Amino acid sequence: MIQINNLKKSFGLNEVLKGIDLTIAKSEVVVIMGPSGSGKSTLLRCLNFLEEPSDGIIRIGEFQVDIDGKLDRRRKKEIRELRKITGFVFQSFNLFPHKTAIENVMEGPIIIHGTKLDEARNIAQDLLIKVGLGDRCNHYPAQLSGGQQQRVAIARSLALNPVVMLYDEPTSALDPELVKEVLQVIKDLAKEGMTMVIVTHEMNFAKEVADRVIFMDNGVIVEQGTSDEIFLKPKEARTRQFLSIVE
Repeated sequence: MIQINNLKKSFGLNEVLKGIDLTIAKSEVVVIMGPSGSGKSTLLRCLNFLEEPSDGIIRIGEFQVDIDGKLDRRRKKEIRELRKITGFVFQSFNLFPHKTAIENVMEGPIIIHGTKLDEARNIAQDLLIKVGLGDRCNHYPAQLSGGQQQRVAIARSLALNPVVMLYDEPTSALDPELVKEVLQVIKDLAKEGMTMVIVTHEMNFAKEVADRVIFMDNGVIVEQGTSDEIFLKPKEARTRQFLSIVE
């Protein structure tokens, strides 16, 4: 489902990603963890070109982009197609404050897919029910809790019918009591077979939901394995050091 080859990203002289190779299978849930500055969020943002990679190849589904430094018309089209099948959930929700919950979710199908208004409304309503917000369709973001706003954001991404969902620390901006409701939505999607890549510091959640856990540090993948392999029997000293601090 996702194939990454020799992915690199530099900001000036600072090389943040140093040649990442990674394959993620259909319906696999992969959790990426690591210290601040390890490159995990940059990796996620490069997957749908919120950050422009410096080098490498990214393939999601049937769409592939070769990064060769030339952002020509053909490659721009490839990036647009890749983004259409990739949902992205941010730390800070990024909802339109002047639109209701249902209008936020309708926006993508109408703008990206050209969906008719009534159909987009039905899609949005069904998805808000799916994430437990059927009774909040006409509420504005300011009238919703942080957890509710993040669930609207997840519904908004799902409205584009993506084949992959990417989450960049989806609970980091939430009060602790609101974290559980968002994680439950993600768990439900995992049970349905959605392919997901999740950057998170929620270790207990990672243990529950991840098919594979990846530990990154200093722009490289240090270690990867099942939850039990990483959390109970990590092979690398750097992984053990990190877990001893965060667990």
